Amino acid sequence: MQPFTLNPVYKDYLWGGTRLKDEWGRRTDLDVVAESWELSAHPAGDATAADGPWTGRPFSELVRRHPEIVSDRHAADEPFPLLVKLIDARLPLSVQVHPDDAYAARVEHGLGKTEMWVVLDHDPGAFLYMGFARDIPREEMRRRIADGTLTEVLHRAEVRKGDRFFIPAGTIHAIGGGILIAEVQQNSDLTYRVFDYGRTGPDGRPRALHVEKALDVTTPGPADPTPPGALPPSPVPGGSLERLADCPYFRAEVLDLDGRWGRAADGRTFLSLLCLEGEATLRTGTAELSAHRGTSLFVPADAGPFGLEGTARFLITSLGG
Repeated sequence: MQPFTLNPVYKDYLWGGTRLKDEWGRRTDLDVVAESWELSAHPAGDATAADGPWTGRPFSELVRRHPEIVSDRHAADEPFPLLVKLIDARLPLSVQVHPDDAYAARVEHGLGKTEMWVVLDHDPGAFLYMGFARDIPREEMRRRIADGTLTEVLHRAEVRKGDRFFIPAGTIHAIGGGILIAEVQQNSDLTYRVFDYGRTGPDGRPRALHVEKALDVTTPGPADPTPPGALPPSPVPGGSLERLADCPYFRAEVLDLDGRWGRAADGRTFLSLLCLEGEATLRTGTAELSAHRGTSLFVPADAGPFGLEGTARFLITSLGG
């Protein structure tokens, strides 16, 4: 199958802002766009093909009918493994944690969630929480959740543009206000919320907390800030390529393009190309697609050789391991 562009799914969570509309050209009637699900076949938000013979069709349908676009090992009844988002956090997100695959399968009949963030922009002084500042006994965590002091023992990290944070399942975390992030994650929406600043949902009631499940799955200590499999930028024809992470679930790379760069989709994995800056053109033997900031291109695993030409920055996501 030839590469194609994806139309994202928008989420208007209460902590979201307007940067994705104002600065990234997202067209929606929503007042705020907290998240833009760029690559998604999730039941809570299914991207659609924006061009080609499948225009308007749900991405999950393409995956189900043509599992070879994911990889030559992907079965038609398997869920698509990943989700790529843009996140505009005008306000802080809740303090939360995600289960691993084993717990999610046993308790929720779903997938766990390991994820990675790339900071695209931020307000002065913006910060996030990732892991604890020290080892925390289970009962202390329970007490601090109850009395609202949990953030006092979380590791706080001020952010800079270009920072990346790898968040394994079980790592307690929270994105702070004033941060724009690209997120690569397992295809899961399982979140156990433990602190939410006393906010209420659309129904006027406090948003639910999931304390017991969070206590079950949280790693009770500092998080390792080093993404697995990371490699520094290296020259490639047409630019430079940096590997941000390579884990059993996904590989994430950043391509800084200034010329022509090519790769072959050889059946082992699809490639998601999310344009973060600039403009470029993707070409195969029979297809040509344009990209600018915010364009989400999908290169099927069976697409064969393709090239990118232009001056741009891309977040490239593929299967890991």
